[in-house]
Amino acid sequence: ADIRVFRVKNKVWYGGGADLTPYYLFDDDVKEWHAFWHSLCGDYSVKLYPRFKRWCDEYFYLHLREERRGVGGIFFDDLSPDTENDYDPHLFCRAVADAFEQSWNPIVERRRNILYTEKQKRWQLLRRGRYLEFNLLHDRGVKFGLTPESIERVMVSAPPLIAWEYGLSEPEPGTDESKLLNVLRGEARG
Repeated sequence: ADIRVFRVKNKVWYGGGADLTPYYLFDDDVKEWHAFWHSLCGDYSVKLYPRFKRWCDEYFYLHLREERRGVGGIFFDDLSPDTENDYDPHLFCRAVADAFEQSWNPIVERRRNILYTEKQKRWQLLRRGRYLEFNLLHDRGVKFGLTPESIERVMVSAPPLIAWEYGLSEPEPGTDESKLLNVLRGEARG
């Protein structure tokens, strides 16, 4: 999750969100994740979840690869008390920040003791490379321009271990890896 607030003179606006980027797909995790954020958004306005889910699906998209970075969640930017009339964006952002562990911890607890092979670990590192690829090529914050300080912020947002492989071939059809890619390249879930 990422939540931010910008204040310039007497103007304030908010942005952030929470998206799930699994390396192996567990349908119950995806359903639970989306249900959690649907419920939280609904506490503020029934309009928020469809709007912010769609925004997430569109924003976290790797256009050249024609795939989403993950299975979605919520994303929002440029929210202002001046434009958001049916809820308080400050309180909403606070709730998103406070709720992230509640959305994430059950998934971690279910999956933390799963043993992975070296091949599966390599897949994880390659998928993490997609995360950094998005941050370097598509993230709105990077498009403002890089400075020595901002490079540090971009790199610190990356997973600590990643891999990238030139000319990476597609996973074998029917594998867990191809199942994930089919979802990332197909219809958004949630």
